[in-house]
Amino acid sequence: MMSPDPFSYWIVLLDIEDFSLRPENAQATLHEELYEVVGFALGRAGLGLADCPVQDRGDGMLILVPVGASPTRLLRELQRGLEDALLAHRAKYNEDHRMRLRVGLNQGLVIRMGERWTGTAINDLARLVDAGPVKRVLAEARRAQLVLVVSESVHTSVVLGRYPGIDPAAYLPADFVTKHGEPRRGWVTVPGYAAPPGLPADPGEPPGGATGGASAPGGTAGRAGGGTDSGSTVPPPTLTVRDVTNSQFVVGERAKAVGRDDVAGNVYYINPPVDGP
Repeated sequence: MMSPDPFSYWIVLLDIEDFSLRPENAQATLHEELYEVVGFALGRAGLGLADCPVQDRGDGMLILVPVGASPTRLLRELQRGLEDALLAHRAKYNEDHRMRLRVGLNQGLVIRMGERWTGTAINDLARLVDAGPVKRVLAEARRAQLVLVVSESVHTSVVLGRYPGIDPAAYLPADFVTKHGEPRRGWVTVPGYAAPPGLPADPGEPPGGATGGASAPGGTAGRAGGGTDSGSTVPPPTLTVRDVTNSQFVVGERAKAVGRDDVAGNVYYINPPVDGP
């Protein structure tokens, strides 16, 4: 059986924080309210749930937005609309029913076979939304209603365009490694914060040529619960020293002695000096 031709979409993925830890009655309320929240936010972007294919994921939603939609309006108004709707939700419910979201945006090709959707762009977005650094940002941003992560391609084509209402300075990169050892980078922002808490302001170059999303078809993350990796943050580089004698150089504060070498403050001594008599 031949695979059908893919179509290009803007892809939105939403996940409710700590959904499985809530009582069942709270889960039912949150699930129902999520559709109200998302419907309001899409309306701000000039769209409706009836305009977009939607896949229910239990603790979240996967939405395919037609490429004819304005990406700048989608990014700007989806973020604003979600924040406003979540604030209204919080005013109605107690803490057990508080809804905070991890939201991701990507663009790419999707193969649709009825209710089954597949595509690398979906897989990559699922990994971004479920990444450890993204979860930690939301955990540290306690007064925030949501955290938004976009792929490298969306960051380059939309965020860096400096379109009205989109501030590139509010985004910081989040690097992580999937369970398959693949380096990934997403760009994170938190409404109400000048910069997302818990991320370094200058993380350096993407690890191993990491990308936050590709547009080639394939993969299996299109069904509820599939294709997500929490991943781990990218480990720091390892310092290797060979054939150094009677020299010293500066390393970081966490430098450790190796063998008979010594560490004094931030100065690493090979063949440490001997005090005089």
